[in-house]
Amino acid sequence: MDQQIFTYVLLGGLAMALLVAAFTDLKSRTIGNKLNLVIAAGAPFFWWANGLDLWPGVAIQLGIAAATFAVCALFFAIRQMGGGDVKLLTALALWFPPTNFVGLVLIMAMLGWVLTLAMGIWAVAHSRIVGAKPVRDTALLMACTLIAANFASAVLGGPKLAIPQSLIDTLGANPNTAILIALLPIAILAVVTLASIRIIRRHNREPRIPYGLAISMAGLWVVGGGFITTAATAAGG
Repeated sequence: MDQQIFTYVLLGGLAMALLVAAFTDLKSRTIGNKLNLVIAAGAPFFWWANGLDLWPGVAIQLGIAAATFAVCALFFAIRQMGGGDVKLLTALALWFPPTNFVGLVLIMAMLGWVLTLAMGIWAVAHSRIVGAKPVRDTALLMACTLIAANFASAVLGGPKLAIPQSLIDTLGANPNTAILIALLPIAILAVVTLASIRIIRRHNREPRIPYGLAISMAGLWVVGGGFITTAATAAGG
């Protein structure tokens, strides 16, 4: 029982740290080293509370963190990710089991994509480029963002635009049509993404992916979902 309470305390502390990370990234576009260090330092206590063995349990967590740092360092090298973002995601990799961490990365990607488009809307709406059409482009970008948000919501198990089952059954009866149906969302997403990037760049803006905010929100999503229940149950035996 004591370990279960300790697990909840640790997860509550992690949630508060992620809220601070989200706030600081939104305010100053930075995530402090001390905050990332505190998050990383809390992981060993979480391992102990959940009875994680040194092998293979702890070794797996360290391996996930090392792989995460290596991949994110490449993004940092090409200036697509900030140093604080790299450290935050690496620190979180110490906490989450492989399945949950993969889910976190997926959620981060979806949220980051939608947030990028939302930030693009603001930038385009305040564009001062001579000859540009900010009103038209803002409307187009809003439409793209709604499509992206609907897809992200569907992937993450939230509300989505319903397609009549009878239509799906009719179109799916033909194998060739079924393949086209499967590829259609990918094609739509590609068009939406490329169109959005072109619109944003038309106004002399570069799409900025808010990794810190997306990572923090994804971490909170996972902590507040099934992971917290699973971890607490495991700690309670």
